[in-house]
Amino acid sequence: MMKRIFTFCLFALTCLQGFSQSKYFLIDSLDSKYKLSHHVLSTKDIYPIDHKIELFNITYNNSDGQNLILFSVLPDLETGQDWIETSFDQLQDSLIKFGPMQKLFEANTWSRFDGVYGEQTKYLNIYKPVVCKEGRYYVPANCLLQFYAIRNRPKVFNNVFGTININLDEVTILEMEKIYNQTYPSTEFPLYTLRSPVYSTTMDRLRDRREYLSMKHTLADGRIAYQFWTYLDWNKHRFQFESERGIDRFVYLPEEGIVGGSFDFYFFHHLKKTGITDLYFLDNIRKEKIMISNRIIKEHQSKY
Repeated sequence: MMKRIFTFCLFALTCLQGFSQSKYFLIDSLDSKYKLSHHVLSTKDIYPIDHKIELFNITYNNSDGQNLILFSVLPDLETGQDWIETSFDQLQDSLIKFGPMQKLFEANTWSRFDGVYGEQTKYLNIYKPVVCKEGRYYVPANCLLQFYAIRNRPKVFNNVFGTININLDEVTILEMEKIYNQTYPSTEFPLYTLRSPVYSTTMDRLRDRREYLSMKHTLADGRIAYQFWTYLDWNKHRFQFESERGIDRFVYLPEEGIVGGSFDFYFFHHLKKTGITDLYFLDNIRKEKIMISNRIIKEHQSKY
């Protein structure tokens, strides 16, 4: 009993320390060479709860393609208060400029030759955007930061974890499941390991994980949106966030960034609050269900 209490206290202390050490990025500080797009998703699209998720895409060009920094503001299921008002003075010592953010991008997309790389590529509640509305500053209660290198080139080139490539062949989750089961007939498909042992016996987490192009959506104005899914197992304990899964299914729209997706890791962690069952999550995964931007839906519907 004492051991369990100690473990819980240590976990709680770690969470509090992570929150107190958050770094903040002022969205309004971007200059013209960086493009910002904002999209709002409704959780009702795929989860039986009524909340919203806000996506802030920051894209900029480099010699190989585009880089994408994604802040995802996730709902606070404890308080219902997704944004917290603060003052600039309180944030000033913890604000970071774009230079450190760009270095963080490079470190998490294997873009540096002098780097030592680990498993983590995504950050929950460590980096948060700051928005200014009518002279007041707000920070999110919960935010996930992740990075993508947009590299649209022939499929023979490597597509490492964190790569968006719209030129890949389309492979659905169900098609991949069939291939996996033929290759590893006695083990569980990694995407379905919600309550399995902590580590998969067949998946090399650093070398196997990647994003697969699944399908294309033609919008009413003729633009093509590309849906991807992430090949990655579940390997954390139940009291931990599986944050490395990130926005595990997502829709990418050129010139806009990521305009839809799913955050199974976040809502699976809050099973007791949401009442969502394991079977519900598995059905979402198999059917590749996603939330889509309210703005994209309105633009699409207005064309008819």
